[in-house]
Amino acid sequence: MGEYDAVWVFLICLAFVGFYIYIEARPKGSNFFGGISETISRFFRSK
Repeated sequence: MGEYDAVWVFLICLAFVGFYIYIEARPKGSNFFGGISETISRFFRSK
């Protein structure tokens, strides 16, 4: 099993990169990471 570690890492990275390309490369664009950063900044906003 240890000899296939690089293959597993490659496949996992390929899945994440594929997800990123699918989200970001739409014709209309994406607001996925913008929504996450907006949520985090709203959480840390002082009242």
